[in-house]
Amino acid sequence: MADTAVSSDQSGARLLQAQRARKTAQDDAQKLLNRVQQLKKEEEKAAKRISETKKRANEIRNLRERNESHKLEKEHIQQQRNRELAVQMEQLMMSKKESEKRKQDTAEELAKHKKNMREQTKDEQAINERMLAEQRLMERKKALESKEAVRQKAAEMKEKTLASKQQQMMATRADYQRRLEEEIKEQQRQEKELQKLAAQELELIDKLQRKQLEQRAAYEELESALGLKQKDMPQSAAPAQQPDAQPQPDLMDEPDETEVARQFGLLDEEGTGYVMTSQLNDLMSNLGIQLNDAQLAQATVQLDKDSVGKISYGEFLLWWSG
Repeated sequence: MADTAVSSDQSGARLLQAQRARKTAQDDAQKLLNRVQQLKKEEEKAAKRISETKKRANEIRNLRERNESHKLEKEHIQQQRNRELAVQMEQLMMSKKESEKRKQDTAEELAKHKKNMREQTKDEQAINERMLAEQRLMERKKALESKEAVRQKAAEMKEKTLASKQQQMMATRADYQRRLEEEIKEQQRQEKELQKLAAQELELIDKLQRKQLEQRAAYEELESALGLKQKDMPQSAAPAQQPDAQPQPDLMDEPDETEVARQFGLLDEEGTGYVMTSQLNDLMSNLGIQLNDAQLAQATVQLDKDSVGKISYGEFLLWWSG
């Protein structure tokens, strides 16, 4: 009887132990299921954040392309206006040379006319003197009057010639002054347009800089929110770090565009604006970012989408800023 009681107690204890083990296994399975569901939710949230980040990056890239197009268009307009201004200045110089040439020709013609007038006057005076000599005894008074008339005629001709010369010079000067004033007004108008375009360009650049600051603040807020969520999660429920996630540098210590351009230029020794895909890891290391193999592979796919073996500075800068 005693042996039977002991055996019965032992069987009951084993049964109780088996029931407890089964209950513990069920609890562990339920906890594991809850963890798996939590990890799936976190994975969906991460995918959504990655999609939103890529969308913002595309918007920034499109904005920069539009700004670059506007800039090139402004430079083309500026170059065209400079060429037009140079042509106008050349035309003005040619007009000035032609005016000076006409002035010189007029002066030469006037001098020639004066010379002819002096020779003609001398001839007339000689004729009059001979006539006066022949008629001196008989018509002294008449000869004196005739000589005075010749002098008056010569003086009148001289005055007319001088008046004609002055009129021509005044007309030439007025025409030159008018053209000069027109050119000055046109130049002032073009300078005002250039100042207006420059002001618009500065305004657009300022807006772009403000947008970039807003974007950076949004990313900092996103990073801060992500950091807080990771701290609040339990150690056992924290999701494992995704190997394919894009590396995010510390925004407080992130190199600026000047440092990025300098490090990129150190690897781009020939100044082509490209670096080889194999140099991406060195470039990121120089910028203070260490990538594992999975992160390096993903960054290479994003930056070298066409698999040409090289990465442009513009694409890298947009990727870095994004």
